[in-house]
Amino acid sequence: MLIRTQQEKRKTLSKLAGALSVAVLCVAGAFSQSALAAEYKMKLATATVNDVQTEAIKRFAKRIEERSQGQIKTELYPAAQLGSNARMIEGLQFGTIEFYTGPAAYLVGVDARYQVMDVPGVFTDARHAQRTFSDPEFREYFMKIGESKGLVGLGMYIYGNTAFATKFAGKSLADFNGKKVRVLASRIERKGAELMGATAVPVDFSEIVTALQQGTIDGIKSSPPAFTSLKLYNIVDNVTATEDGVMGEVMLVSKVWWDTLPKDLQKILQEEAIALEPELYDFVLQDQANAYKLWAEQGGTVHKLPEQERTELLGKMKAATVELMNENKATAEAMNMTLKVADRVK
Repeated sequence: MLIRTQQEKRKTLSKLAGALSVAVLCVAGAFSQSALAAEYKMKLATATVNDVQTEAIKRFAKRIEERSQGQIKTELYPAAQLGSNARMIEGLQFGTIEFYTGPAAYLVGVDARYQVMDVPGVFTDARHAQRTFSDPEFREYFMKIGESKGLVGLGMYIYGNTAFATKFAGKSLADFNGKKVRVLASRIERKGAELMGATAVPVDFSEIVTALQQGTIDGIKSSPPAFTSLKLYNIVDNVTATEDGVMGEVMLVSKVWWDTLPKDLQKILQEEAIALEPELYDFVLQDQANAYKLWAEQGGTVHKLPEQERTELLGKMKAATVELMNENKATAEAMNMTLKVADRVK
């Protein structure tokens, strides 16, 4: 009787051990599946609407959701829904916003080297700028600029060639003399406006229409798609296509959020941002052509500076920019890198 009882105990213990093993395996398997299926929320923000920045967040969101098979869940916030450019950049640094795209010039407060995308008199056209920014040497350098400040660079593109939308007819530099012109808050843009005889007034994109209507400014420097997206043809009549440079744009993610991602998802973000860039350049050039056409259809006028006047202006702008950037070792390094690569890929 005692022997049989011990045998029964051993059998019972064996069954319990087996059941426990199965339970442990099930829990482990469930945990593994849960880890594999972890989802990451990604808010993509920009200040504009119906333009290349909006197109960038839409296309990028689609790419990464498909490539990550739903592990990254995206939410789109165009039209400055999450605040001004400055507030969105702060959101990146604090980790409350995961992705932002906008003008590199808005990042000069983070690191002055970002403004090299906007240097005047360097790029022969938009495609030359594209070749420069897409160059591996330039990309490796530029994408790392903001990492110590909480910003991880993913990609670059342009908003378009520079131009002015004005209340006055900007047929020559004399027309700009004494006028108040909105620029981005970088020393390069300020200096460029001054060389044209104008007063530079930094204004956030979200405040441009009000500033024009109230007379705070007489015109703005940006790119034609920005003029038409804001329907400025209802406020001003003239565009001057100076095309002294391009408006550089960046795609950034929060390092706080980036560091939570597994390596495979980080790789997806990097690869898809680079793959998206050529699409955005194609979109921009077509969008710019459409903007000029729409401006004319709405009764507006497009001017160009006299060729000799423009050539002399671009030379002065380039020289002044190099001088400004050479005041600091870090910005001088960035300027030299840009000039070297731009000359190599011309």
